Amino acid sequence: MSAAAPRFLASVRDVGEALLAARLGADLIDLKEPRQGALGAVASADQRAILAALGRGRPPVSATIGDLPFEPDLLFSAIHRTADNGVDLVKFGVFAAGVAAIAGLAELDRRLRRSPPAKPLVVLFLAERLAGGEEAAALAVAALRVHGVAGVMLDTADKGAGSLPEVLPPAALARFVAAAHRAGGFAGLAGSLKLGQIPALAASGADILGFRGALCGGQRNEALQPAACLRVAAHMAAVRTSRRPQAAPL
Repeated sequence: MSAAAPRFLASVRDVGEALLAARLGADLIDLKEPRQGALGAVASADQRAILAALGRGRPPVSATIGDLPFEPDLLFSAIHRTADNGVDLVKFGVFAAGVAAIAGLAELDRRLRRSPPAKPLVVLFLAERLAGGEEAAALAVAALRVHGVAGVMLDTADKGAGSLPEVLPPAALARFVAAAHRAGGFAGLAGSLKLGQIPALAASGADILGFRGALCGGQRNEALQPAACLRVAAHMAAVRTSRRPQAAPL
């Protein structure tokens, strides 16, 4: 388990939200259109506008490729198209599970090795479609074998059906995180996360905790609210302080 505190990822959909999230302490900015699903894509022109507005010294920026079918050719094209917009990380979803997901990842890997994208990749899995912690861990390892993949995330598809820790228990989340670390990648957790869940999620060893609904006062399709963003940032800062290594006594 990592001793470091997780980084605060804020999902945003436009220039105003991106500037607000960066100003209020987000460690990573994730470009995503929540009205288009768990991985709804922000238009390419808007991605470039956000990057320009954030300017130099900005936090790392990731972007989703959209809620696309798990078809290697389709994903390959969308990954390259999104990487060309200039973001730092490209996120794509694997909405299949089990053997089908592992086979699809292997086929995508063959394509990416022939023509690698310019940016690191992040693979996202939906917790509701997994049988539990063992399957989540196996898929994390399979994803991190794909060329260019730097990390994996767990999220939820149905934002009204409960938060990630209500879909998969803490032991399953910790198993996913540990498997990713053993495979040499980072692990993130997202999915209607609540403020009170942050300490337990940090204890899982996750490198990233992702937020959208909590930044909007609970309604993820609404705009980010400054007060809500500050609350999340404060809770993440508190976890960071509590997990900071203590100096040895004199």
